[in-house]
Amino acid sequence: MLTEEIERLLGEGVPAVRVRPASVRAAAPAEETGGMLVTAAGKAAGGIGGGDLERRVIAEARKILGRGESRRIAVGVSPAEEKARMMKPGGTLKFLLEPLEAIPVLCLFGAGALAVPLCRIGGEAGFRTVVVDDDPVFADRRRFPGSEVILSDAFRDLEAVLNPGPNWCLVVATRNHRRDQRVIKQAAFWETAYLGVLCGRDKKDAFLDRLEGEGIPRKLLERMRVPAGLEIGAAALEEIAVSIVAEIFRTCRGGTG
Repeated sequence: MLTEEIERLLGEGVPAVRVRPASVRAAAPAEETGGMLVTAAGKAAGGIGGGDLERRVIAEARKILGRGESRRIAVGVSPAEEKARMMKPGGTLKFLLEPLEAIPVLCLFGAGALAVPLCRIGGEAGFRTVVVDDDPVFADRRRFPGSEVILSDAFRDLEAVLNPGPNWCLVVATRNHRRDQRVIKQAAFWETAYLGVLCGRDKKDAFLDRLEGEGIPRKLLERMRVPAGLEIGAAALEEIAVSIVAEIFRTCRGGTG
């Protein structure tokens, strides 16, 4: 799996770029939708259909190694490729190139029922996924294939086990608001791309007032998404997970929703 190869390369400090199709016809049927990984030596895992197209995309990916910035490219294809992918003549295929350090991280605080579909959907949407919990029964790696699972000490001193940065998206969904507050009292001060909290709309004002009373500046609380997720009428856990991932993309990419 690409997620496992990403973790390996990150752990070994090997610079690499993830390439993901950004056109509906860019992925070949035989290839997994995760795309491919490219290192200085060339393709490390995955693929986008082989041939001249793949060679050209690999060359572009190698150019951005070490820059730390994602890039979207458009690549023209041969008449044979156009026919195989059912494209109009003169069309292009688009790909998103992401250096490993720029790949967004979805970090979930709380390994409860929502965390399972949220990790799965987040992973399929291109996030590295991290799950943090203080109970080993919940923080079970078998429940979260492809995710990093961290057992914390009652959600205290989280920066000792995490390295959050601007490409991190945080979702707080522990099993009670006391734990939520403990996480937020730390996470609110981190410079992350997104911070959402699972909370009932009717409890939002009282929840934020309590946090402000515990010393968190209102301006930091106002950047939080409470409750997390776009209002799409979500009810089932998978629907809630979709609403949260959609809100993260809207927030990070300036969409209108």
